[in-house]
This record gives sequence, structure tokens and C-alpha cells, in this order.
Amino acid sequence: MVTSQSRRRTLANLLIYNSLTRKKEPFVPLESGKVRMYTCGLTVNYLMHIGHARTYIIWDVVKRFLEYLGYEIRHVSNITDISVDDNILKRVRASGEAFQQLTTRHTQDYYRDRHSLGIRDPYTYAIATQHIQEMIELVQQLLDRGFAYEAADGVYFRISKFPPYGQLAGLDPATLQVGASGRVDKDQYDKEHVGDFVLWKQAKPGEPFWFSPWGPGRPGWHIECSAMSMKYLGPTLDISGGGEDNLFPHHENSIAQSQAATGQPYVRYWMHVRHLNLGEEKMSKSTGNFLTVREAVEIFGASTLRLFLLATHYRKPITFTLKELERTGQRLERLRQLLNRLQSVTTIEPNVPENQPKEARFILERRAEFVTALLDDFSTGRAVNQLFRLVNRIYGQLETQPDFSVATANALLHFFDEAGSILFGDLYTREIRPKPDPMVRSLIELLLSERSRLRNQKNYQEADAIRARLQDIGFNVADTQQRTLWWIASVNRKKKSKDAH
Repeated sequence: MVTSQSRRRTLANLLIYNSLTRKKEPFVPLESGKVRMYTCGLTVNYLMHIGHARTYIIWDVVKRFLEYLGYEIRHVSNITDISVDDNILKRVRASGEAFQQLTTRHTQDYYRDRHSLGIRDPYTYAIATQHIQEMIELVQQLLDRGFAYEAADGVYFRISKFPPYGQLAGLDPATLQVGASGRVDKDQYDKEHVGDFVLWKQAKPGEPFWFSPWGPGRPGWHIECSAMSMKYLGPTLDISGGGEDNLFPHHENSIAQSQAATGQPYVRYWMHVRHLNLGEEKMSKSTGNFLTVREAVEIFGASTLRLFLLATHYRKPITFTLKELERTGQRLERLRQLLNRLQSVTTIEPNVPENQPKEARFILERRAEFVTALLDDFSTGRAVNQLFRLVNRIYGQLETQPDFSVATANALLHFFDEAGSILFGDLYTREIRPKPDPMVRSLIELLLSERSRLRNQKNYQEADAIRARLQDIGFNVADTQQRTLWWIASVNRKKKSKDAH
């Protein structure tokens, strides 16, 4: 069992790869035992795709593991809705919907899709359009300090006033070219330098707007994260990040405007998740090369999708393939069957010695390796491998070794519960190890007792009928040399689809 004391000893061993310094660094939060964490959420102009899902699942694992180590986490994640983002305006024009209808609908879709993947809600969802006043105040602060200037079409940040600009992305501001951001129509605005970025845009005819000291308009894309993160978490964050496409210009600009406004470091540890590729191209809403979370969950199952996305380290790209999803589903089903069989063992009265030092040592080794993997920059791929090393070793023992002890089964379940809750999140108790209602359990045990009586009387036809009926309603039954085991059948759906990529 991992004690709170042993967890505290591991705190100093956590290493995080910092995108800013380009190296792994020991994690030391601003305030001992507490973590301020801000992550980029979805632009709600369409459904979430599985490339987004990879990033959000990584943050879920990061949070859960930090909590496992004993940290108190305050996590804020933004939702970019309507007029702070040009892409939403394009979608509004194309759909013919009112922008409130489109963004409200897709915000609800976002919540639903996150929950379907077992992702826990953050402490706060910071919705951009609910924080316009904070953004206006931050823009004014930058103007007052000389880091911003007014132009004919809005307010811009002057990167020449911020010498560290480009440090995160590793670029020289002199090399910036028109359209580098990819988010704002080739950056065709009235600005002093091509690298200057917009803080406030004057509204064009037909666009939603807010009133400001610089006329009716809307915030630039980058200002939202600085304003909202500092409101809820203070001027300095412990961990922040998003997908690798957020690194530049979004996070580069966030650093510049935040530190220019406060004079303090903005983020201590930057983390960025690599792309998920569909075919030979990265998954992207703008190109139409994507598979939505809803489609993927319907075809492969939520737990299979989550395990697939965690089997590769977050700083390595993934290529989405049906073959690998098939293999992942098989591994998952083996884990589920093992967990349910172990649970069945624990309900049997102990009839064998409880001293199994080899198995106990192997469990402890796998737990240590699992934790060590996650301490090394949240290496989920290695952690998954340690989990399934244990699964593969134990899987056949329940049938080949009838003296499998109850104590060992309980020790295994304890480890799987800890590891599974970190990796699978809320899906662990929902899909991986669901627990039947006590009344249902009692009824099944009664039916199995009757089945055992019929087998003893050699009335195999009626005994087999009970087993078949249990399987029809979702419960598997297996006979070993000394016991009958039962478990909940798979709830992880998987269907063939001609449209699957």
C-alpha cells in the first residue's frame, strides 16, 4: 500500500519537460503542496475531435497523478466562444445561426464529450465572453505601461518593447512574416511591425461587438487566456499548456502580454502535447481531416480510445490506425476480465495460505515502476506497459493455480484501482470495473448456487441454461478447479464502420 508519507517522498522526484527551457526540470510549485494550473480548452465552433481529446485526457492524467502524490490542484480551463475568435465568426456566417445558438450548443457538446471520456471538470471553466471586462482592463494596463498602442483598426501589442519575445518558440522576431499566426486573416491590420499582435479589434459591419474605450469591437484571441488565468490563479501559474499548435503564437503572446502587465513570470512550466495524425496529416478542423470524439466513442468505445491515446508519450506524435485500436480493445478486455475475476476470488472464503511472497514482490515492483514512469514527465506509455505486464502475468493464474490467495487478489485490486483511476479517470468505475448493485450480486450468487446443485446432480442441461441466461443479461461465468467465477460482460462497445478512418 502506498502511504501518504511515501507519496510525499516522491514529490521532489517529479520531472516535467518545460517547453520554455527545452529540458526536464524538477517540479517545484510556487506554493508548497499546491498547484496552479491553466490549460487551453476548445474553440466552440464545432464538435471536439480526437486530437483535442488527446490533449484534454493528458491534462486529466496530470491532475489525477498530482493529486495522487498529495498536491492540491486548482485547475482553470478556458472556453473560446464567439467573437474573440475569427474561426467562430466564419462558422456563424456559414451556418446562418445566431452566434449565441452556435456557441451555446457546442459548449454543451464540449461538456458532454469530455464527460464521455471520463475527464474530470476543472475547478473553473473560464468562458471568454463572460470576461470581456477583465480583458479590457488588461489592454488598458498594457497601454498605460507603453507596451501597446492604438491604431486605426484596434489596439496592438508592441513586441519591440518586450525583449524576451520569441523565447518560448525559439525564434527571432525579425524573422516573423505576415500570416504566421494562422488565426487572423493573414494579420492584415494597421500595425507598426509585422510581429505585433492584436489586443482589441474594431468591429466590422455585421460582427458582434462590445463597447470599449477604443470603440465597439472585440478582444483579440490571445488576451483572453492572460486575463482569465490571472483572475482565477494570480499573476504566476505553475503549469500551463495546450496542443503544440498553441505554442506559437498563442502562448508566446500570452507570455509577452502577461509579463509586460505584471512584471512577474507568467508560467513556471510550459507543457505541449504533440499532434494526433489521421493518415499522413495532422488532425485539424480547418482542413476537415478529423474524427469527432462522438464518432470514435460510438465505433471503438470510450475506454479503448482513452487507452490508445495514453499508450504514447504526450511529446510524441500518434498516428491513428484501426489495427492499433483493435489491439488496444483486446488489451482492455483482458484487463476487465481479470479485474472481475479477481473480485470474484475475494468473495470466496480463504482456503489457501495467504503467504505468496513472489506475487507480492511482483505487485510492488510493478507499482513502483508505474509511479516512476509518471514521475518522469508523465510517461503514460511506460505506465500503461507496467500495468499490462502485471495483467499478462496474472491473467491465466486464476485457472491454472487454484490456490490463488484472497490476499493477493486484494493486493492486485488495490493496485489496479489506483492505477486505473489515474489512467482511465471516471471511466474506470463506469466501464472498466463497474460494480453491480448488492441486490443484483445476491441474486446472481443465488442462481449460481442453484447451478452448482444442478451440476452436482449431473443435470447439466438446466445448469447450462442458467449460465446461458446470465450471459444473455450481461454476466460471464467461468468454472475453475475449486470455484465458479462470474463477472460483468464488456460494456466497451465496438462496431464496424465503413466511414472509420
